[in-house]
Amino acid sequence: MMATEVNRDFIMLSFAATECRRALDNLAEVEALAAVRIVREQGGEVRENLRAFDRIRLGLQMAANVSRIFWPPRNGERGAHLREITGLDEGHGLSDRRLRNHIEHIDERLDAWTETSPRPFLTIELVVHSDMPPPGDRRDEVKEMTAIVYDADDQTVHLFGDVFSLAELRTYLEDAGEKISEGISKVVATWG
Repeated sequence: MMATEVNRDFIMLSFAATECRRALDNLAEVEALAAVRIVREQGGEVRENLRAFDRIRLGLQMAANVSRIFWPPRNGERGAHLREITGLDEGHGLSDRRLRNHIEHIDERLDAWTETSPRPFLTIELVVHSDMPPPGDRRDEVKEMTAIVYDADDQTVHLFGDVFSLAELRTYLEDAGEKISEGISKVVATWG
């Protein structure tokens, strides 16, 4: 095989490894961005929301890309083959399609969320902290009125009623990344 020729397994695993690393890098930035707090001289404060959600959405999209490589909606044979090379279990945490489906079908989720319209509108995306108003019970009300919430205190993303732990997602991505790397080494070892 020429040095510039690689097989399908190597290409798919390389893509998955890159997306895995990019997802982890983006998710690592979320906590730091959510901690940004600028107190204004005239009172009040500004918290980072937009850039935190940029990183959350990028991280979730890239995690969904990794999931699609190993647990595709079609071409299950390819997914099974790549899982065999890497040693990823059928029931691995990245195989859960709920998160992936929210990301891929966000327009449909927004359709369903706005079906009970008019609805109290706060915002579509919101970072919430324990020290910000509204306190106590009202926080749950704010979460229900918002389509996508990042709870900075417990590092969870609430998407249209489903709750996903970013800490768990990072663990799944780290595990997958290690196994993908081992799989790439196996593929390269066959090149003789």
